[in-house]
Amino acid sequence: MKTTRRRFLKQAAIVSGLIFVPTDLTRPGLWLYDKGLDEFVQVPLTRHGGLQAASTIKSRTFSSVVDNRIQLSNSNFARLWSASLGTSWTTVRVACRISMEDSGAALTSTPVFGFGMCSGTSNIFLDSTTTHWLGFRPIDTGFQRFTSPANYLMNNSVVNPTISKKVTTTFTNGTGGTSQNVYAYDCTTANRSVLAVDITKGSPFTCKFFSRSTGTASDVDLATYLAQIVLVTPTVTNHALTAAFSLTVDEPTSGYFNAINAGWDRTSPAIELSDIAVVRLS
Repeated sequence: MKTTRRRFLKQAAIVSGLIFVPTDLTRPGLWLYDKGLDEFVQVPLTRHGGLQAASTIKSRTFSSVVDNRIQLSNSNFARLWSASLGTSWTTVRVACRISMEDSGAALTSTPVFGFGMCSGTSNIFLDSTTTHWLGFRPIDTGFQRFTSPANYLMNNSVVNPTISKKVTTTFTNGTGGTSQNVYAYDCTTANRSVLAVDITKGSPFTCKFFSRSTGTASDVDLATYLAQIVLVTPTVTNHALTAAFSLTVDEPTSGYFNAINAGWDRTSPAIELSDIAVVRLS
């Protein structure tokens, strides 16, 4: 299914500030966007690769709008993007709206979460060996928990998340960038955050991430999300884009990126991702 940004917003009925998405847009899917064509394409989001446990589809409803999500609970998934995007891009953004269950406690023992892109769908992030993965990764020993409403900060007040690559069993972190907080709010509340990763090819690769950087509750609705993630510099309340991290990446040797990939190593709390998107910026 294809739709331009303008057509997407026109197809949706906007009543009293709420956006009601047409039925065919509410299936869990992967949004693909080509800046040159000003066009979104949605394809079904299915599980590929080795699953440590089944990632499931979770539906939540806020103000009569159903939000279908991939729920990660000690699980991973990967989805090939379209052949039209392929590997010929210069800059690609992978994005989602993210929230978390509330377990009632801070997380310890170095939680493992990754959101980014991979080469193929056979050996992906969180598998025992990974062909080639690049993306956002928290690296501190724990996640802090706050209340009113419940939310997690993806560090333990020592080391903020970074951009990393993984080849086989080895992680390598990027250099430079910006030290930035990343918050995710209770998935039972309408406080969805944007998490996006920008990857630009080069020698070295340069990568940024976009996240909720302040612990202030607010919701990013679908209309705002889709309108902003196609912009080089998105503007979303309580969110920020980091400076660029640098990282040496060898696609010819390790594998060309052609799929979106995420994984989370905890059964509880689960992480929920909705409206997963791939945007070709150049």
